[in-house]
Amino acid sequence: MINIAVEGESDREAAEAVVRAAGGTVGKVVVARGKTRLDPKIAKYNRASKHASWVVFRDSDSRCPVKLRARLTAEISVWNPRFAVRIAHSMTEAWLMADREGFAEYFQVSPDRVPVDPEQIQDAKSTLLSLCSRSSSRAIRRDAVSSDGQTGALYVVTLDEFASTRWNVEAAAQRSPSLARAVRAIRALA
Repeated sequence: MINIAVEGESDREAAEAVVRAAGGTVGKVVVARGKTRLDPKIAKYNRASKHASWVVFRDSDSRCPVKLRARLTAEISVWNPRFAVRIAHSMTEAWLMADREGFAEYFQVSPDRVPVDPEQIQDAKSTLLSLCSRSSSRAIRRDAVSSDGQTGALYVVTLDEFASTRWNVEAAAQRSPSLARAVRAIRALA
């Protein structure tokens, strides 16, 4: 059983899918409602992992993942082996787009438009929204993207549905080194 802590609702199903792909069973899921609420609790999740495994998922937001992880875990003096912090570079949206074929099919966009190397995109969320705005599916365009190009009313629902029903984590890990590392680290916990 692996417990999860994520930044926001749009990260929930992707994190659960990663844990399942790594051979784990999802336990409790904590949605922090933002990195400013998640970051101060990271040391607490390390302490809680004495009783059950915990994985914290955090976007790098285009920062160096190595430096960010060091900053986020600086308060941890004794690292519990049943604890992991996994950084999605640059965002969870990059991990989702890394399954190019699955993403293109679900969001009804040309596979040629889906980035080959999504981790190199500074703002993966904006790229994802741009792709959704060009979808051949009226429902995707209406639900995922607002008229001003920002997140639509059903953005989170749309991403979570893709992550939980169609996203191929193994295929995505082939194009996303940070995702591949996350799967390996979680496999060690499971």
